[in-house]
Amino acid sequence: MYRYWRAAYPFGLSGAGLCLLGMLVMYLLQVEPIRMNLIIGYIFTPIFVFFGIKGFRDGYNGGELFFSQGMTVGFFVYTLISLLSGLYVFIFLQVDAQAFETFRQVNLDLMSNNQEVLKEQLNEQAYADTYASVAGMSRGDVAMNDFLRKIFPGLFFTIIISIILKRTSQNQ
Repeated sequence: MYRYWRAAYPFGLSGAGLCLLGMLVMYLLQVEPIRMNLIIGYIFTPIFVFFGIKGFRDGYNGGELFFSQGMTVGFFVYTLISLLSGLYVFIFLQVDAQAFETFRQVNLDLMSNNQEVLKEQLNEQAYADTYASVAGMSRGDVAMNDFLRKIFPGLFFTIIISIILKRTSQNQ
C-alpha cells in the first residue's frame, strides 16, 4: 500500500496546490473564487490522476498496471486533492467573511433571477426549500460542497484513466 501512496501523494499535493493557486489568482482578480475553484478542480483533477497512475505504472510497477492498482493510486490522488481543497476553502472563508457572503449572495441572486424557470422545472415548494437552504448555508457546507464536487468526478475520471492505462505483460 505504501508504494501506491508514494506514487500518488506528489500528484495529489501538486493538484491541490494548483487549485489553491488558481483560487487565489481569481480572488486577486476579483472574480468569485469559490465557484472558480470548482471549475479549476474539474480541469486539474483528471490531469493529476492521469499522471499519478502513469507514474505508478512506469516508475513503481515495471510498466504493468492492473485496473485495481490504477483505481488505488487514482483514489489517493483525487482524495488528497478533494480533502485539501475543501480544507483551504473552509479556511479561506473563515479568514475572509466577505467572500462567504458574496458567494451566498451570488447564489441567491442566481436563484431569484431564474425563479420562474426553476419553479417550472421543480415546483414552488422545492424552489422555496432550496432557496431557504442556500440562504442558511454555512462555511462548512460550502467546503463540503467543494469536497464532494471534486471527489465524485475524481472517481469517474479514475475509472476511465485506469482502463486506458491498464497494461499487463500480455498486452505489451
